[in-house]
Amino acid sequence: MVTTTTTTTTPALISFHPALDETRVKIALPVVKVTLLEDRAQVRREGTVALQAGRNRLALWGLAPVVQDVSLRVDAQGGAKVIDARVRRAMRVGQAEKPEVAAALEQRLLDLERQYHDAAEGGARAAQRGVVVVDMMHKAMAEVPEDAGWGLGHPKTWEETFESLSSKARALHADERTQRATMERLAEEVAHVVTKRELLDRPDHRFECVAEIDLDASAAGTVTLGLEYVVPNALWRPFHTAQLVGGKLRFTCQAAVWQNTGEDWPNAQLVFSTARSSLGHEPPKLSDDRLQAKKREQRVVVEAREVAVQHAGLGRGGAGGPPAGGVQLPGVDDGGDVQNLRALHPVTVPSDGRPSFVPIFSFDAEAATSLVAMPELDGKAMFKSVQTHSGKHPVLAGPVELVRASGFIGTTRTLFVAPGERFALGFGPDPDVRVQRTVDVTEEVDEVDKWRRKTYAVSVFLSNLGAEDKALEVTERMPVSEIEQVEVTLMSDKTSGAPELNEHGMVAWKMTLPGSSRMRLSLTFVVAFAPGVQGL
Repeated sequence: MVTTTTTTTTPALISFHPALDETRVKIALPVVKVTLLEDRAQVRREGTVALQAGRNRLALWGLAPVVQDVSLRVDAQGGAKVIDARVRRAMRVGQAEKPEVAAALEQRLLDLERQYHDAAEGGARAAQRGVVVVDMMHKAMAEVPEDAGWGLGHPKTWEETFESLSSKARALHADERTQRATMERLAEEVAHVVTKRELLDRPDHRFECVAEIDLDASAAGTVTLGLEYVVPNALWRPFHTAQLVGGKLRFTCQAAVWQNTGEDWPNAQLVFSTARSSLGHEPPKLSDDRLQAKKREQRVVVEAREVAVQHAGLGRGGAGGPPAGGVQLPGVDDGGDVQNLRALHPVTVPSDGRPSFVPIFSFDAEAATSLVAMPELDGKAMFKSVQTHSGKHPVLAGPVELVRASGFIGTTRTLFVAPGERFALGFGPDPDVRVQRTVDVTEEVDEVDKWRRKTYAVSVFLSNLGAEDKALEVTERMPVSEIEQVEVTLMSDKTSGAPELNEHGMVAWKMTLPGSSRMRLSLTFVVAFAPGVQGL
């Protein structure tokens, strides 16, 4: 239960510019729910407040200074009517009430300054005494020949004297080095503490934001008061972790949350939404279509283009892209359907601009693992797992942290995957398999039909440096023609084995590469161009 407290007298050294109404009754409404969007957040505060009969003038201090005034909404349940609600801001002037953290940092700076001064004095004293001792050694060494000429002194006495002076000089030099190291360490710590102290003096920490609420209560009692508002400087993005152990995959979906609104969200229920409220809706602009006759072009000009075939969900191509005709915006890809994902439990998100990782859901799946090689892209064989999404919520497009039995191995990305779909993840290269690729191109024009034909001979060399056999899938690609004037033909007699060929032109071999062995694969195809075709 949230209780009300009456306003206390502000110390004389504290003032607000412009002035705030401090005669209002201060209330405390904790943050209970935060709905995060791509570039903002909707905050809801809620609690019970004790009211008197008649007009009640309340003030909720500690709101985020960046709150959008027009988004403020107040609701009351339990026999009270909201008359008015507004947001006030003021600069807090004066330092009579320093935060405890700031006072502790200032005291720490004084202690470090005193320690640095003591270390500097100790180092200077050791250096001065070391100079005196070295000078004494030089003078003693100069007197040795003279004493020896007069038959004075003894080698044992000289040895003890020089050994004593040398030990004293070494100890003083060591003390000087220790003091200098201490000074360097203290200087680094002072710089760190000064930076932390300066962060407490940022302008956005000097602002006070207050929600002033006027309520009309029919009778004295307690009511449930809710406050909602929208703040910028807050966003979220999906972040995933895939842990593969044996044939089991543990997939965890998290939300990376950043917020620097000026208010903390302690123990709040977070909801992550993919809605784009800032996009708005406008009717399409219409224009006239002009039709005209045009002489048909006699020549045919062709060109090659790269087409990305997305297979996040293996049952369909383009699974991760936005809906057709949709607006291309950076941010969260939800597959065209707005998602509202709830955190597993309430969490605390401080207003420090640093990422906080909040778990949303996880699922376990049986994973089919294999080695795949795409020689055109890389000279290594990648370890791949294929599994079915068995969770209740879709996997949103985003980075994936890869973990195996040995620990963290790297990161990758995934596209949008709906529940029940199969998707693949790459877990890095196999250290034993090497791949090399060569391409030979020859061109000739047929004397009879005048078609121009280009023959591509692709050779893939595979090596297994390990002792164990490797089950490997090698994928190459061929062009795909979209017009009848260009034909692409696979030369089966000059191609190794019986590879699988799909509609996208992908040629795949499935094989076993024995341990400590080498293998060569051949792929030959012909691209034929009709007479008059230009390009390529």
